[in-house]
Amino acid sequence: MRTLKTSLHKATGVASLLYVLTLLPAACAGPITAAFSVVNTNADGSVITPSVLFPSDPLSFDLIGGNNGSGLGGRTDFIWTAQAAGIVQFQWSYTSCYPPNEQPPSQACDSPGYDWTGFQVDQTSTQLTDTDTAGVAVSASFLVPANLVFGWYVGTLDNLGEPGTLTVSDISFTPASSGAPEPGTLSFCITGILAVAAARRRIVNIQVKKRSRV
Repeated sequence: MRTLKTSLHKATGVASLLYVLTLLPAACAGPITAAFSVVNTNADGSVITPSVLFPSDPLSFDLIGGNNGSGLGGRTDFIWTAQAAGIVQFQWSYTSCYPPNEQPPSQACDSPGYDWTGFQVDQTSTQLTDTDTAGVAVSASFLVPANLVFGWYVGTLDNLGEPGTLTVSDISFTPASSGAPEPGTLSFCITGILAVAAARRRIVNIQVKKRSRV
């Protein structure tokens, strides 16, 4: 009988955890960059996670554009399909110098206008800049509907010179709310999981007290 109660308790705990996880925003599934994919169109771009500038930020990344020497235009996308509607907020900076984000800065830099960067939602691309921000980070945000592709990109006019690099950090996701207000950032993931753990501890304490009375 004790073995059966223990099994039922474990099953109830797992079911409770899974139920709460289904209530969390889609971005809570793990680091946002873990689910994203790099897609190159006539480019040889890549991504570095976390960003060289923000090694303690697991959601940060450096998206490096194409430089395959073809003399033709290209684009590097870092994209994912949104699992829920909401607002993506982030900090960004951009450089056309390579290697990127070095101190002191690299002197091998492409001219403004030959590379550019921005974000995309579905088939709509919004350019952020085509000029080096000299290390200055800027805040930005955009709305993403559920089940649509979104992300960031770096474009190149000729795949020559030096590639552009977009650095993104401090990413947060505010889910669209149709009822009661929901917590607004990825920290909700941690809060939710801790709440589940606390609830399970309370269940264990109650069961222990019941056994002691028997």
